[in-house]
Amino acid sequence: MRSTSFFTVLATYTTTCFSKYILTDDLSHTNFFANFDLFSDADPTNGFVAYQNMTSAIENEYIGYLNDSVFLGVDYENMTPSGRPSIRAESKKTWNHGLLVADLKHMPDSTCGVWPAFWALGTGAPWPQSGEIDILEGVNDADHNAVTLHTTAGCVVDNSTSGAMGAADEPLFSGTLATADCDVAAANQDKNQGCSIRAPPGAASLPTYGDGFNSAGGGVYAMEWTRTSISVWVFPRNTAAFRQHFSASSSSFSEHNASAPDPRAWGTPLARFSGRGCDLEARFRDLRVVFNTAFCGEWAGRQEVWDAGCREKTGVATCEDWVRNHPEAFVGAYWEIAGLWWFETRRRGDLVLFLVDFALGLHPFYLEITPSIVSFVL
Repeated sequence: MRSTSFFTVLATYTTTCFSKYILTDDLSHTNFFANFDLFSDADPTNGFVAYQNMTSAIENEYIGYLNDSVFLGVDYENMTPSGRPSIRAESKKTWNHGLLVADLKHMPDSTCGVWPAFWALGTGAPWPQSGEIDILEGVNDADHNAVTLHTTAGCVVDNSTSGAMGAADEPLFSGTLATADCDVAAANQDKNQGCSIRAPPGAASLPTYGDGFNSAGGGVYAMEWTRTSISVWVFPRNTAAFRQHFSASSSSFSEHNASAPDPRAWGTPLARFSGRGCDLEARFRDLRVVFNTAFCGEWAGRQEVWDAGCREKTGVATCEDWVRNHPEAFVGAYWEIAGLWWFETRRRGDLVLFLVDFALGLHPFYLEITPSIVSFVL
């Protein structure tokens, strides 16, 4: 009886202690470029890309506004012996915990040689000591997204799709856990692979990437980062879920939080990283938001990856030869960002929330439940 009463109290406090998300940063449209820097150093992933500074990007029209959206493009007119000009935009501000919502009307299409990403990068320490969250990423002619975390050693997420308290009918995520160790140097995983959850392949049921995502009119990607989990949802624009939750987002998010987003109402996320094997609170901190379009490099340009499909498709032996000599292939390699918002929640009763995390199995410590007592075991 005491156990039942305990969880009744917890359920009550869960409802009262969580306040709604509050919009703290509107990074949309004319706010975007004032809040982002353009990275123009050499590509850390050794790509065949020349990232442009603000002056060059404006002069060559690689950035701008497309109707009410932000445009981030690449050079698609010139052969480029020293790397294809492109954009890597990084937010000036960093955040710790919250909800990031991006309304994307277009992402770089599924083209051989391209490596686009929408992600969050930890700062204040050498990579990846402050973590990295890849929200939307793929290479070449991929047709589905892979959500990935990158950390140092000692962060392993659970390979579980069962819901709170083991409820089989409440899956934690709809994707497939491809790798569980977030360490970029993990044994028995490719270098820098991290822990990754893949979206279902193909675009018929859920378009999550590239051509399929663009054909759906784009959609919303949302990433929720809490002390105990990192979750990603996708809402293609042609779906009922998008119409239900986001059809008026561009106005309502910016006008007194009239329709503050509620992830608890969104259903099962595409990806959710959690478990007792990784202290997310310690592994991820001071994240900045990044949009970039790279070419080739350590993933898209790796020879076995190129040979898996693009060599035959393009008739060109290497990724760099293709990207250097075929600018016309990259007309569709651009981002069109209709909206970008960061939300934070004001929470009360931290002790109660800590107990809630235990009860739901969301904290790295272990909760043991018996019919008569709830005991915590370190």
